[in-house]
Amino acid sequence: MTNSKNVVAGRPKPNGAIFRAPLSTALPTSESTALTSGYIGQGYAAEDGLERAINKAYETIRAWGGDEVKRSRTEIGVQLTFTLIEAANGEVAKTIWGEDAVTITAATASEGTKIAVAYAGEDVDESVWVFDLKDGRHLRRIVVPRGQVTTEDFTQTFSDSEVIAYPVTLTLFKDENGNYFYEYSDDGVTTA
Repeated sequence: MTNSKNVVAGRPKPNGAIFRAPLSTALPTSESTALTSGYIGQGYAAEDGLERAINKAYETIRAWGGDEVKRSRTEIGVQLTFTLIEAANGEVAKTIWGEDAVTITAATASEGTKIAVAYAGEDVDESVWVFDLKDGRHLRRIVVPRGQVTTEDFTQTFSDSEVIAYPVTLTLFKDENGNYFYEYSDDGVTTA
C-alpha cells in the first residue's frame, strides 16, 4: 500500500547539517544522538545539496557457449559530493586546505578574524563526518566514520555574481566493521 507520508525530501537540518571531526571522535549511534564538541559545523552548503554515489564494477564470467554464469564484483567506491559556501569560515578552510595549511587569528578591537592559507598541495587527513537532514518531523542522519576530501578538479570563480565556493568530493573508506557509512532515521510518527 502506498503512503505519501513515506516520501521524504533531503532538506538540511536547520542550524547545521554538515559536521566534521577528527578521526578518533566517537560516532553518534542514532539520528538524534547529540554530537560531541569535537564536531565542527561546516556552515552553509550550496543549493544543489548532498549527493551520494555508489559505484560498482563487475566482470562477467561466461561458460563455454556464451551463457553468463556469474558476475564477480571487481571494485566498489562510495563518495559524497557537496559544495561549501562559507568562504569566511576558518573551519571550512581547514576542511579544504588541511589543518596544517590554515592559521586562524581571532578578531581584535581593530581587526576582524584572519584566515591565512599556506597551501603546498598536500592531501587532507581523513575525518569523521555527519550529515543531518530534516523534513517536517522526519529526521535522517548519515554518519561517515572514515571520509577524506579527494576533490580532483578544483575550479573556483571569483566574480560579482557568484559566491566563493568550495566543491567537495568526499571519498568514504570502510571502518573496522567493514562499513562505509551508517544511516539512521526517525519518521516522527508516534503511536500516542
